[in-house]
Amino acid sequence: MPHYCVLADHTPDICPSSNAKTRARAMEAMAPEAMQKVAGSVGLTFVVEPFHLDPGHRTIAVVDAPSVEAVAQFVYETGLSQWNTVEVAPITPIGEMMARVNDFPVVFD
Repeated sequence: MPHYCVLADHTPDICPSSNAKTRARAMEAMAPEAMQKVAGSVGLTFVVEPFHLDPGHRTIAVVDAPSVEAVAQFVYETGLSQWNTVEVAPITPIGEMMARVNDFPVVFD
């Protein structure tokens, strides 16, 4: 199954630590049991569970999912995109990428 990186950023004014409405939504949707329920419903599993990058306002996770659309559905259903700018990117282990590096044309001498 493909791996995806999920990066989520928000500003201090809508941070769950400082905004009552965001806090209520985050506590409801981002509780481990709630996230696991949504993850299961879209076929997503965590390779690296969501981590907060201290002391800022960024979260990162690595997931296995059947498609980028499944990851997007997870983001929507958990509400993560309601208080974050979310970026989802397919990822490749460096070992696999390095095994293919000679397949790419050289652009710069």
